[in-house]
Amino acid sequence: MDTKVDIIESIYDPEVFRQAGHRLVDQLTDYVLAARQGSMPVLPEPNPLALPESYQQPLPLEPAADVTVALHQRLQELIEQGIHLQHPGYIGHQVGAPVPAASLAELVAGVFNQSMAVYEMSPSATHIERQTARWLCKLVGWNKDADGVFTSGGSLGNLTALLVARNHASGGVAWEKGVRGGPPLAILASEQAHYSVARSASILGLGQENVLRVPVDRNFRMDTATMAECYHAAVAQGKKVAAVVASAGTTATGSFDPLREIGRFCRAQGVWFHVDGAHGASVLLSPQYRSLADGIELADSVIWDAHKLLFMPNVVTALLFRQGSHGFEAFSQEASYLFGRHPFPEYDLGLRTVECTRPMQAWKLWLCFQLYGARGLGELVTQKLDLARAFAAKIKAQADFELLTDPMCNILCFRHLPGGAGASTLSLQQLNEHQAKIRKRVLASGKFFLVQTLIGQRLYLRCALMNAQTTEQDLANLLELIRKCGAD
Repeated sequence: MDTKVDIIESIYDPEVFRQAGHRLVDQLTDYVLAARQGSMPVLPEPNPLALPESYQQPLPLEPAADVTVALHQRLQELIEQGIHLQHPGYIGHQVGAPVPAASLAELVAGVFNQSMAVYEMSPSATHIERQTARWLCKLVGWNKDADGVFTSGGSLGNLTALLVARNHASGGVAWEKGVRGGPPLAILASEQAHYSVARSASILGLGQENVLRVPVDRNFRMDTATMAECYHAAVAQGKKVAAVVASAGTTATGSFDPLREIGRFCRAQGVWFHVDGAHGASVLLSPQYRSLADGIELADSVIWDAHKLLFMPNVVTALLFRQGSHGFEAFSQEASYLFGRHPFPEYDLGLRTVECTRPMQAWKLWLCFQLYGARGLGELVTQKLDLARAFAAKIKAQADFELLTDPMCNILCFRHLPGGAGASTLSLQQLNEHQAKIRKRVLASGKFFLVQTLIGQRLYLRCALMNAQTTEQDLANLLELIRKCGAD
């Protein structure tokens, strides 16, 4: 038989897929169990210059002798050299240990491989995405006019929402004629807003100088009185405010802006109100913590990352509109080879996103709703926010630790103060260097992974509780380790 035919048949051999798949799932299950037990360092080697020589190998030219064995070996290398989100000591960035069923859904999506731009390439997945978006819109508190679409990450979600806001502020002409024909457009956002807001302004041609930063209060929430002053000052300067961006769960501190006050102001001024709920919108599933997002229903648009507090595999971002038609109006280009082949354009989801080819993102979340219900997923949110409050209480009870602010969600910032707050003689620079030294030593121990953030001029240790296996005892052990790492 032709060698080329043999290779192609072996690549698509269903029995090889079955055998390799069974072994793969077993290997991954063993890995998850070992990581949960903490039997491996959270982060084996943080230095990129220490990567093994194997990653400099030449391109393989021939097929592996045994695909199942080779797959097993490559996965084992990945495990040994990667960061372990399943480890209870992982409390670093806002990337969580995924719900196992969602990881299986990811495998299904990879095999099914439907492309979400046009209905004919994704009939079942399109209906799943539209239904999931409607569920999320209902949780926000909107009526049947609301609608949404999924996209690849919160940064792209913010960009698309602000594209819609720009279109709205320009009366619909910005897409064709650009933004030079009218007054300069501005965006109001807090000092703690995600960097993607300023980046989006540059991409959209507004310029970062037209992102007007609003100061925050002692709890790192947007100061609404100052926001109103910034708005009126911008208008007096001849600018038109295209949008006010509020945060439901900021990256640095997890703070929730006062959404109801901001929403009422935007309604009164006729300004687009966008809520970056990438991290925190998931509190809407928790009866205990839903009030943190009070007023979110006043928003014109919301982004919501299910790969954060709903623990989906990366990435599952919902972009939601109070008036679903706004998502269509922002994109007016035509691509006849894709769109317009049937009388129901609302089912061609590519008409509402920057992306064309896009995987079945909503399928993972839809399936987990089917398996565990809103109550089950809500319990994941409640558990993490409960744990954050318990950890905050523990920090405040220690004389040699300082909590930045009481946590609103699952993100905390704190510092170690050698000798206690009243006894420490270290300067600001020395205290900052002390925190950085502690983090470096904690990572080197392999027991925990946490990050650091600069708030004003002060460096804080920062943790995001993103693992269902992390316990109060684990966090008590962290404080003890920090003390040891802080000792000279």
